[in-house]
Amino acid sequence: MSLKRAIRNLIIGDDKFIESYAEFRQALLSGEFALIGVLFCFVSGIFNYKIGYDETLPVLGGTALLLSLTLLLHRRGNHSLANYVLLATMNISVYILASSESAKTGSFLFFIVSSIASFAVFSYHERLLSIIFAVFTYVLFALAYFIDFSILPHRNYSDDVLLFCIVINFSAALPATVMTVYLLKTLNHHHALELVENNMLLSKTNAELDRFVYSTSHDLRAPLSSIMGLINITLDTQNPNEVKRYLSLMKDRVHSLHDFIKDITDYSRNNRLEVKREQVKLADMAHEVWESLKFSPEAENIDFRIDIPRDIYIESDKNRLRVIISNLISNAVRYHDLKKENQFIRLSYQMNGRVSYIQVEDNGQGIATEYHNKIFDMFFRANEQSKGSGLGLYIVKEALMKLSGTIRLESTIGVGTTFTIVLPHRKS
Repeated sequence: MSLKRAIRNLIIGDDKFIESYAEFRQALLSGEFALIGVLFCFVSGIFNYKIGYDETLPVLGGTALLLSLTLLLHRRGNHSLANYVLLATMNISVYILASSESAKTGSFLFFIVSSIASFAVFSYHERLLSIIFAVFTYVLFALAYFIDFSILPHRNYSDDVLLFCIVINFSAALPATVMTVYLLKTLNHHHALELVENNMLLSKTNAELDRFVYSTSHDLRAPLSSIMGLINITLDTQNPNEVKRYLSLMKDRVHSLHDFIKDITDYSRNNRLEVKREQVKLADMAHEVWESLKFSPEAENIDFRIDIPRDIYIESDKNRLRVIISNLISNAVRYHDLKKENQFIRLSYQMNGRVSYIQVEDNGQGIATEYHNKIFDMFFRANEQSKGSGLGLYIVKEALMKLSGTIRLESTIGVGTTFTIVLPHRKS
């Protein structure tokens, strides 16, 4: 495990996750301040003990305990309270030590660190708290150096000891200040990247919206026009067998319209709803999807195989995962090969490290190589005889993007098709 990961786990907890990147970074910085403070108390305690100033040890020990408490609060997810304890402890401890020794030790540097930290660990919405703590820091600084009062006995250090104190205090104050500035630069960079990404997403959405409106109006109008035409023909037909055939054709158009509206609904939900993670029993979901498809005429001769252990659970958005698997299986049903005797669809699962792989394999018609880079485009149909909306695989790709997953395609005309879903396990 890397040092960075070990520090993250120590402060936040290995099994904890903070959704907001800014909150995560601020909590991490607050915990790093606490770790530096504990280390400083340890080094200063040994130093003061060696030179005979034992009266500082209770203050340094109490400071270390309170800073350790902030780490415990962060691990429990109570980040705001941890910040209160951290800043109050830093300010009061620095005041007690600074007021009882010469300004030449450089203890005042920690007042600067405390005031900067108050603006770094709180969010913009908590900026009033930052101002209050900064004012509190200045008041304690003034009391320490302009009021002749100290809780501890005053300590007089030799020139060599003063130099050592300056080195120790500067060595602790500098990285704390650098970490604060680095956090602010990181957050600015992150927000800049988010802005660029949002602008690209907006351009993509506008382009897709134009295409969506055009294609949707056509695909909604076509079945309705077809149904109206069949109704007119049926009204002029006296033959019962012909009427039955026309009604069957109308039913087929209604099913097509129903599937198209379902795809539009799935597309809308995927864009609108937040990701909701839960434990999903994959084999049960696969059985449920197949139960909803197996009675369709196209699925009559297909052998559906589920090579997934019954006790396998994955953490994911259940509704999105169902849409993904349902679309892939329904596509395999729709484009199966009637000429083959042993038609099958196989769903399998494999885990490798922090990644889950779900495969949907069939021995259907296959997809021509020239279409491999296009089948995930909105409203793309590989052939004019396709009964699908052209949205299914596009929705699969968009849903996987929400889950930080990807999909791979392997397909050969006349042999079959394999889609591989790659889902990384969630981590901070």
